[in-house]
Amino acid sequence: MKRLLVAASAAVIALPALATAAPAQARPMSTTTAAATASRQAAPSLATARYAAVSYANKYSRQATRVNWRQKDRNAAHLSRLTARARMSAPKRAVLISKTQKGTYYRWGGTTPRGFDCSGYTKYVYKKAGKNLPRTAAQQYRATKRTSRPAPGDLVFFGGSRASHVGIYVGNNRMIHSPRRGKAVQISKVYRGASYGKVR
Repeated sequence: MKRLLVAASAAVIALPALATAAPAQARPMSTTTAAATASRQAAPSLATARYAAVSYANKYSRQATRVNWRQKDRNAAHLSRLTARARMSAPKRAVLISKTQKGTYYRWGGTTPRGFDCSGYTKYVYKKAGKNLPRTAAQQYRATKRTSRPAPGDLVFFGGSRASHVGIYVGNNRMIHSPRRGKAVQISKVYRGASYGKVR
């Protein structure tokens, strides 16, 4: 009996010691480890945001010729927020947003989905993509950096430094633009004599 009591007493004394020692085993997480963990957690949410942005862009592009100008404006604003949340670059954002305005008819001096002229269209799209372009095609030409290797999102100019027309390059020698009176925003082949500018 005495031996049992001694053993029980030793166990009781050992328990507080173990409880006290347990927290000492937990080490604080290093800054590098914490940053790596945060990065791994952020990656799936960023990928999800990009997937959502592209999905909505495709949806709004298909709808573009069937909805009114107010809905087009709402779609562009929504896509602006989604692409910003996905941390996309301005040129990538511009390409996705540009397609929400397909089917909008040319309007001299137009800068809204009620009707666009060529530079009013590029200005509207890039504003939604987080960049503020000048108003006319010639001004936009001077505000961009010349390149001979266009990438999607670059501006396409016609007429040199006195540019009289501008569109947005979407890849594969194609551009989206507001062509002229009687025509609507559309994707077409890049015309001869084009030059390209990167939005800064």
